[in-house]
Amino acid sequence: MFQKTYLFLLLTNISCILFISIIISKNSNAQNPSSALNRQELYKAKGKINIDAVLDEPQWQKAIFTNKLFDQQDSVHSFDNTRAFFTYDADNLYVAFECKVKDFNTLPTVKLDKDDQTMLGNESVAFCIDTYNDGVVAYVFRVDAVGNQIDLALNSGKDLSNSFASDWTSAFKKNTDGYTIEMKIPMDKLPVNWKNGNAEMSVQVIRYDKGNNKELRYPFLNSEKNNNIDQFQKVLLKGINKTDPVNLSGVDLNKRLAFKKSKIETSTLIGRCKGGDASVMDYKIFKNRAISGADKPRVLNYSLQSKTVAKAFENTEYLKKMYSGKDDFDTFLERSQTTAFLVLQDDTIVYEKYFNGFNKNSTFTSFSIAKSFVSVLIGLAIKEGYIKSDSAKITTYIPELADKDTRFADISIKDLLTMSSGLVYSEDGFPSDADMTYQSPDLRKAVIENVRIEEAPGKHWHYNNYNLLLMGLILERTTKMSVSKYMKEKLWKPMGGGNASWSLDEHGFEKMESGINCRAIDYARFAALLLNNGKYNNIQVVPEDWIRKTTQPEHKPEDYYDLPKYNIFYSGYWWGKFRSGRENKNDFFGMGNKGEYLYVCPQKKLIMIRLGFEYGLPTPSSFSWPEIFYEYATDKK
Repeated sequence: MFQKTYLFLLLTNISCILFISIIISKNSNAQNPSSALNRQELYKAKGKINIDAVLDEPQWQKAIFTNKLFDQQDSVHSFDNTRAFFTYDADNLYVAFECKVKDFNTLPTVKLDKDDQTMLGNESVAFCIDTYNDGVVAYVFRVDAVGNQIDLALNSGKDLSNSFASDWTSAFKKNTDGYTIEMKIPMDKLPVNWKNGNAEMSVQVIRYDKGNNKELRYPFLNSEKNNNIDQFQKVLLKGINKTDPVNLSGVDLNKRLAFKKSKIETSTLIGRCKGGDASVMDYKIFKNRAISGADKPRVLNYSLQSKTVAKAFENTEYLKKMYSGKDDFDTFLERSQTTAFLVLQDDTIVYEKYFNGFNKNSTFTSFSIAKSFVSVLIGLAIKEGYIKSDSAKITTYIPELADKDTRFADISIKDLLTMSSGLVYSEDGFPSDADMTYQSPDLRKAVIENVRIEEAPGKHWHYNNYNLLLMGLILERTTKMSVSKYMKEKLWKPMGGGNASWSLDEHGFEKMESGINCRAIDYARFAALLLNNGKYNNIQVVPEDWIRKTTQPEHKPEDYYDLPKYNIFYSGYWWGKFRSGRENKNDFFGMGNKGEYLYVCPQKKLIMIRLGFEYGLPTPSSFSWPEIFYEYATDKK
């Protein structure tokens, strides 16, 4: 699934988007904007600190971190209504805030469960820390002015995700002139670049001052620089114990799955939405239909050149500019929330590594990469005569739409394929169209009842998941079988795929825009089929002209979309990057939420696959990874 289009943050509800604007942006520096990058040696606490929001321990008086916070646009004039404290011992981080308030009516009053996203607009404070000090990811510990907690991961731009969760404690106390918040954050499960008991970290403190309607922070960050986290205040911790993180991303996906299962109820839309944002673990929650593999799955050759490939990626201008070569490529991949990374040259695997608890036998659920599989299924259905052509009108196969609105008769299969159907699609409010198309327990009913027309087809590109649900109905009705069964018989087994499944709604309909669950090697098998013009084992599995038609660009009107300015185009459920040279040999790629990519460079006979549980790169994150792939392929001899 790619629920948020190319320039938007990939979070399921609007409160998360609000939080991103609240918690960090083109940030700030501190008392002296030029001094924030200088390393500060922290006071190390001696003796017990009680987490009670009463800062009566003498350690706190020696642990003042800053008493001047800055508006995100102004590095000169500071606010003195907040004091932040920061200290530590061998095993814990201790953070406190004293906040003055002009109007107590601006403070929240409702107590919530931990990580309840309805707190995201409240008066609050946040402590952001890059415990590994590499500028790739930081952790955000946020407490609002009634004591509600949430923790998240923050990438090097300003994008937050709810993939991170930790066990920590906090306390809140209302005072006569404001409130106090105190936090205790155990370090034992956090990734720390530990060196003989010492560690350098990077920190930012933030207050969302509801009364002044300001985001206040220290340090002040230069918005013109590429990496926000790299501009955090550097701090030195001495004499700390070595930590034992579950991985270098700091994310325990099993813990996140347990949290989601504790919230979700699959039989209703509201119940399914309670599970929060889409997750790579969703295949363990939704029903699915098995797709049995080929009797002899395709075997791809190996000629591993891991060090050479890693060095080439490290030397891309994108990574050198963003991360200054701090980590080796493998560490960067793990820290950037990657689960699998494969590179193939001429159908041969030259790099294959897995991270964050995943391995080559793990199941990787697709989000919008599933759309690229659907593109091929439509081509096969046209070849076999189930669908007349891509110019056929959708009401030929879904006649009830014409009864709903006669304008549906103007929409063709091609309009659905190119995301130019003219259908309404919004991610605002609840339930939004994005909620309906991903979370509805009855997707057939959801699409027929909720799909509606905004404008005539073919005029503008508008990423829209209703298009995929309509395609699913057409495939199901014309082939007289489930979409999973059709894919198994016509694509999956013929291409040499292994055992897989497709996630379903509660009524047995494939999720269509997401939910193909397979091993990473099966993504490679699919990409290899396309790179070889649809042929495998001397059999033309997919028509070559269909691959060209759906992966290569067509001329579009100037106001059709603004993707070309990013060197990006969109075709038949495939994205692409323009490459000079031979006609119809531009790069193309499938892309999904959480930073899933199946990238093909025909001119260099290259395939690159990146799977993850978050994008891990800054906005526009959907285009950041393709830029790296494109540069790697360009430099490849």
